[in-house]
Amino acid sequence: MTNSHTGRPARHPLSITPIAAACAALLWSGAATAQDGAQATPQGGEPSQVVVTGIRGSIESSIAIKKDSDNIVEAITAEDIGKLPDTSIAESIARLPGLTAQRVAGRAQVISLRGLAPDFGVTLLNGREQTSTSNDRSAEFDQYPSELLGGVTVYKTPDASMTAAGLSGTIDLRTVRPLDRRGRTIAVNLRGEHNSNGKLNNGWSDNGGRVSISYIDQFLNNTLGVAIGYAHLDSPGQQKEYKSWWWGDNNKLPAGNEDVTALKGAEVTATSRQQKRDGLMAVIDYKPNRELRSIVDLYYSQFDQKEVMRGMMWNSADTVSYLNPQIQTIGGSRLLTGGSIVNLEPIVRNDYNTRKDNLFAGGWNLDLKLADRWSANGDLSYSSAKRKEMTSETYAGLGRAGSGAADNNFGFQIPVGAGLPTFTPSRDFTDPGIIKLVDVGGWGHDATQHHPIVEDTLGNVKLNVRRELDANSFGPVRDFQAGLSYSKREKSHEEVSQRFALKNERALTTVPANLIQPTTSLAWAGIPGVLTFDSLSALNQFYDKMPLDTDVAQQDWAVREKQTVGFVRVGLDTELGKVPVRGNAGVQYVHVNQEADGKTNNGGVITDLHGGASYHDILPSLNLNFDLGNYVGDTYLRFGAAKTVARPRMSDMRAGIGAGVDATTRMWNGGGGNPKLEPWRANSYDLSLEHYIGKGSYVSAAYFFKDLKNYIYNRQQEFDYTGFPNSSTVIPIQNIGTINQPANGQGGFVRGIELTASMQLNVLWQRLDGFGVQASASGTESSIHPNGPGTTEKLPGLSGVVANLTAFYEKNGFSARISERYRSAFRGEVTGLFAQRSFSEIRAERQIDVQIGYEFQDGPFKNLGLLVQANNLHNQPYQTTQGSPFASGAYAPERYTTYGRQILFGLNYKL
Repeated sequence: MTNSHTGRPARHPLSITPIAAACAALLWSGAATAQDGAQATPQGGEPSQVVVTGIRGSIESSIAIKKDSDNIVEAITAEDIGKLPDTSIAESIARLPGLTAQRVAGRAQVISLRGLAPDFGVTLLNGREQTSTSNDRSAEFDQYPSELLGGVTVYKTPDASMTAAGLSGTIDLRTVRPLDRRGRTIAVNLRGEHNSNGKLNNGWSDNGGRVSISYIDQFLNNTLGVAIGYAHLDSPGQQKEYKSWWWGDNNKLPAGNEDVTALKGAEVTATSRQQKRDGLMAVIDYKPNRELRSIVDLYYSQFDQKEVMRGMMWNSADTVSYLNPQIQTIGGSRLLTGGSIVNLEPIVRNDYNTRKDNLFAGGWNLDLKLADRWSANGDLSYSSAKRKEMTSETYAGLGRAGSGAADNNFGFQIPVGAGLPTFTPSRDFTDPGIIKLVDVGGWGHDATQHHPIVEDTLGNVKLNVRRELDANSFGPVRDFQAGLSYSKREKSHEEVSQRFALKNERALTTVPANLIQPTTSLAWAGIPGVLTFDSLSALNQFYDKMPLDTDVAQQDWAVREKQTVGFVRVGLDTELGKVPVRGNAGVQYVHVNQEADGKTNNGGVITDLHGGASYHDILPSLNLNFDLGNYVGDTYLRFGAAKTVARPRMSDMRAGIGAGVDATTRMWNGGGGNPKLEPWRANSYDLSLEHYIGKGSYVSAAYFFKDLKNYIYNRQQEFDYTGFPNSSTVIPIQNIGTINQPANGQGGFVRGIELTASMQLNVLWQRLDGFGVQASASGTESSIHPNGPGTTEKLPGLSGVVANLTAFYEKNGFSARISERYRSAFRGEVTGLFAQRSFSEIRAERQIDVQIGYEFQDGPFKNLGLLVQANNLHNQPYQTTQGSPFASGAYAPERYTTYGRQILFGLNYKL
């Protein structure tokens, strides 16, 4: 079978790329000899005790968490306070087996677990579910400074005591516990940052920096611990982007070319961002005796982003024609890939956007040891998130749409594979004498502003009791737990929008000299430049503002959820023949009551809508860990089975509906949200074989299978419109009509394999002391059709192959690390027109990061570390292809974006 676009052999979803093959080969190479080497001791003595820190210390701590857990987990621990191994917590998480990140505005932001979109996972902070600034539940990880976190644990299998857990997995971000440390620690980290794309827009820097300071101490004879941290980020963003709009075959070409498909619209833009984030963390840890421990932790972050976007866009309407057309046949489709456009009306864009996010999370955990091996734990928490945005657009060009003012020799060359198209206008689009403020596109307005606001709050209280049991008194059961959790979550989204009309009855307006700024170059796409001006000042001086009608059924909504969870869980510790077995088994009862508000706009009449539902689930879980050490060294076989759920997307649960009566059929029809949605449900099975080689090395192979009993997708179904406002003069035959809305429907499976190796190479050969390698590869496939039976779209977030490879050296104060992350092509969720949810076919990505450092071991500079980092070393482009193929199955390039490489210089110092 071949790929219709490239002509190369098609890749099976579980096929392995070269990097993944290298990871797999590494799994078993030398494992037996490594085991022997790991047991070596100095001649004539006991094993020497060495305190390992830095990269190797972080790896050993992470491996210990994985090895000691009853569940199947992955872990990351900080090399030291304020020193997680990456500049972003999302980048660190994305290096774990079976996890991967999606870039948003150049930053690793959202995480997919085991081939499932972020919606299927749950993010915790210190064990507590977090709110999100996104439109739904998925966390945006760039909101969490890595400098304030002590580590991350990813639970791939749940147990009954986890009252907040995801269907695909659960990511638990952890801050430090000051009483788990000894002695005072003060750590300072400084970084300078540079973006290799340079200053794309005048006045916007390509340099930035970050600083963090952390303080940990213990008082009152180590009964009171305090940890305080602050992290500031000032990061430049410089983005070059080309994006196609759509392709069509109604083109004015010479006879015989009626079947040729041409690009019908595109844009080339240069965006500059200023991204500032301030994060604060505080922990108070009090343990006056062995019977009581009280921990209060607080987290707050504020993220401010400002950006300008300058560029050119155009709609190749049916009025244009072509000169010197160049036509190529790709996969059976004839594509127009070069030539010149006649009668094109390009639009010059000057946009200014802002975004401000605020996150807060606070919790109090109280642990009491009672008499007779009883203990109790109570947890009280609150989390909130708020996002406020402003996006503005202004339009300028040669004249009003259809006026005849056009570029009559607009050249273009479009690569049919990867790469950046080039465009060569024949007019000077930087000249304020010919470029005027005007509605070039014929959109009925001359500028717009949108102001979306998202608010999310979540409160939770949890209480559980535990009883340790005498060995052998209750068979395999070592302890018993029971608990109850109650949470209440409210999330809302609203938008206020305005349209602007130029004064003097929308007359063409010249931009005055005092508002004109240095030209923004688009030469990297062939366009010399566009007129650049202060768009906010222009809006205030030359435009009248008025309301912009928006689709309130999509934009204005609120969802409220009340969830009660009761659980019982037993810890297991027994033997199966000569094989020790430990683990846990339990069951949860989950009851959810949900309500949603929304609106409809029927003929200009806004009506409030409301709906809701309640449901319950019984969720059993089992985790077993078989210690095979009596047969094959330090080896464990883990098995997990559970029924898991993921609550629906909150935007899908909105009550808003847009509907009307068809004048021909006299039947109601419409579309909107569904406040009666129930969750995704799945039976999940996991198997993992892990072989440990000393403290710092292991190899593992895992298999998982998730049988989703349903999937939520849009479908047409009956709906009762009784009481729904009807502003038309058409009287419906009946109140029962049809609606297109999200619904619980047919499911399917997601399954995959994960191969992992972490090796400190001195276990293979002592002369390699200080060298190490970490590698993982996963292959995932699914039978699910997310748009319903009979459709062919891929499951969002699923990459058939994900692989990571890190090689490092650390010894005598020197350290070096090079990492590569790879994910194959996938269907990703993106922000579309008017901030609506959309999808893109994102091409495979391969990102390389490097770091070199030195820490003084003694003398006056002891504990001072210097480092240089380069992220996205080869400036990997973000590329997408057209979401729907042509009739022949061929795809066309859609987006080509580069964000530049990120260079950091810095120092770390610890007292």
